[in-house]
Amino acid sequence: MKRIQIADFDRRMPSIELVEKDDHYEAMLVPSYDHTYPSTQIRTIRLADISVNLIVTPQETLLVSALFHKPVQVTDIVSWMQLYTISFAQSDDTGYFVEQADEILEVVLYQKHPIVIATRGQDRLYYDTTGAIEVRRAMNESVGERPLLYLNGEAWYGVPRLTFNRMTDELHVNGTFLYADYMDAHHGKIGFFRENDPSLPIVLLVGQAIVEIELTENPDGSRVLILEQPYDEA
Repeated sequence: MKRIQIADFDRRMPSIELVEKDDHYEAMLVPSYDHTYPSTQIRTIRLADISVNLIVTPQETLLVSALFHKPVQVTDIVSWMQLYTISFAQSDDTGYFVEQADEILEVVLYQKHPIVIATRGQDRLYYDTTGAIEVRRAMNESVGERPLLYLNGEAWYGVPRLTFNRMTDELHVNGTFLYADYMDAHHGKIGFFRENDPSLPIVLLVGQAIVEIELTENPDGSRVLILEQPYDEA
């Protein structure tokens, strides 16, 4: 796997690593994100001439990399990054904006979050998302593939890791009140664990039915998780 530093071509550019893969180059906007997050949390969104990778967790959505599909030369990628900037859901009290930009070229939405391509410049440009196209499915979400679970209405094809405070949070799993420190995958299934014995879940959902999870936060910061899996399909 070849790794290239963009700054080696242009010292004015940020320190971004370019990783060559079989069919594309990946510009790592967040270094080593692939070592921090599981692949099930990555969503690949296709734009006009590139793609971007987002990390989607129950707590946040992050822009982590840009993909340049082959055939493409490294010098072309460097030129593209010299000319254009990518922004993801940056906002303040005035609205959404792109920093250090001259002209906004493309706006698309993924789960209501705007992804923007703009030419580089010196200004902060505000924009409206009205009329922007909503991307309904990421490239790496297979058409026809059945999700493992729905978390607050969002389809998940893997198990997100959720951590809990046993002193304040409430976990209701199929009607049972549960004390657990976190939820995570266990051999592809949903498991609930305690920190003192991470090798073995205290509850493991082995059914085949799609799991419905609702996670809400109270004004005091405590959270309530309600999980249901229909028994008649398990």
